[in-house]
Amino acid sequence: MPEGHTIHALAARLNRTLGGQQVDVSSPQGRFAADAALIDGRILDHASARGKHLFIDFDDLADLTLHVHLGLIGSFHVKQRAEEGAAASPARLRLEGRHHVAELRGPMICALIDEPSRQMILDKLGPDPLHEPDVLADGAGRAWARITRSRKAIAELLLDQSVLAGVGNV
Repeated sequence: MPEGHTIHALAARLNRTLGGQQVDVSSPQGRFAADAALIDGRILDHASARGKHLFIDFDDLADLTLHVHLGLIGSFHVKQRAEEGAAASPARLRLEGRHHVAELRGPMICALIDEPSRQMILDKLGPDPLHEPDVLADGAGRAWARITRSRKAIAELLLDQSVLAGVGNV
């Protein structure tokens, strides 16, 4: 399962390669086709990570956000169009910009969600040590308080995303 730092790096890569661009969105596999049609042709405003969750916002899309969680087997590769080769399996989601293509395969979650749903996800997460607002709001202090009150083993607590978001076995 990709850890939080991988998702933060993916968000930065999406912002760098597709941010501010109108993207063609499709679902070659077909499982995300209806929602892909809703975001097709929109400008990718911003991708952000929180723990192991990726959120992608598009312009003029009311309060909907693309939510991705890669789970155990998911992958989200960003390539230059020139590097693009034959895919091993059809992508759940494909984002095509001027010079780059991003393909999502095998995610645990790929869904358009509204703002209350996004907030529910965020509310269940502990502080993310790579998310600057969490760091500035003493996220480490909040995590430490939960850890010191618990009788669970530290390894178990560090894997609990409600204690500290983004940490994993690696």
